[in-house]
Amino acid sequence: MTKLYFGGMARHLADLRAVLRPGAQLAYVVGDQASYLRVMIRTGHLLAGIAQSLGYEVVGIDLFRTRLATATKEQLREEVLVLRWPGEKTKSNG
Repeated sequence: MTKLYFGGMARHLADLRAVLRPGAQLAYVVGDQASYLRVMIRTGHLLAGIAQSLGYEVVGIDLFRTRLATATKEQLREEVLVLRWPGEKTKSNG
């Protein structure tokens, strides 16, 4: 499930590059998850890394709220991941 989610988000972010204007900003509300084996999945930080590898700039990862995990009764973070698309890099001729 995790592989499908992050793989799908990577494809989504890659496809968006063709239609975004330079300087465009994107915001995603994403929540951390605790897997079946209680492995913490830091969704915002993982997506930020994927976005950076695709050429996006990470503007911020800000706490939106916390929520109670039903299985573990722990508080999990929901964050707003803000990205900026710098656009195509141009080479200087000088």
